[in-house]
Amino acid sequence: MFLRGIVKTYLSEKQYGFIKGDDGKDYFFHHSSFKNKNDIDKLCEGLYLHFEQKATPKGYSAIQIELVEQNITIGYEIPDTIYTSKNSDIKGWEVIEVSNWIVHGSSINSPDSAKEDMIHGAKLIGANALFNIQYYKTTGSERGTGSRTYYYTIHNFRGRAANIARKSPNGQYNLDDLKQINSNAKTLKTSLVKKTTSAKIKRMLFWLIVFLLISILWIYKKDFAIIGTIGLVILASFLSHATDYDSWLEEIK
Repeated sequence: MFLRGIVKTYLSEKQYGFIKGDDGKDYFFHHSSFKNKNDIDKLCEGLYLHFEQKATPKGYSAIQIELVEQNITIGYEIPDTIYTSKNSDIKGWEVIEVSNWIVHGSSINSPDSAKEDMIHGAKLIGANALFNIQYYKTTGSERGTGSRTYYYTIHNFRGRAANIARKSPNGQYNLDDLKQINSNAKTLKTSLVKKTTSAKIKRMLFWLIVFLLISILWIYKKDFAIIGTIGLVILASFLSHATDYDSWLEEIK
């Protein structure tokens, strides 16, 4: 007699799993027990199966397994958060795409803030995982009053953008949907480089205007030239910070 159940656990790398039968029992199954070997390609958690039961010394096994719905279309589901790993995989998920891009995150506040900054960057290029992540510190500096210089710690994270997913009867994505990181990152990088270049040009023009004003002071207002020069340089230093918009996104050559 055929029973009905749903795949409760499936370990594709080991080719076995467990079915939760409609009778409430758990049934062990192996790839070799499928009647139609082509059905194995659709095998995933949440899939309904018909099977016969077989008692074994270790419990019940499922044999003569077949799909309840033969023409079912299996899609992919993705995580609802971005996963990070020091390795190149995430347990329970299939690696769909490992991109050619490194995402950086940094913060002067805390390591957690730096990690969140990295995760935000991953979202911008459509990644849902970051592999081989690394944490490191760098030192920043800024001028204080007089000749003093202040140093501070910058927390940094870096990771390789990737996409993970797993098969599901309710999956809404196909493989092509999940292989867009490289193209997304390339487009965004090009846009950010243009933005950085534009900011640098504006900064150069700003300093050119400052130097022209200083020259005018020394020609026409020598009495105020020294004070005016100092004031303009200080003001320009505060107003003309060079912004690098694209350094957080690095292509692996």
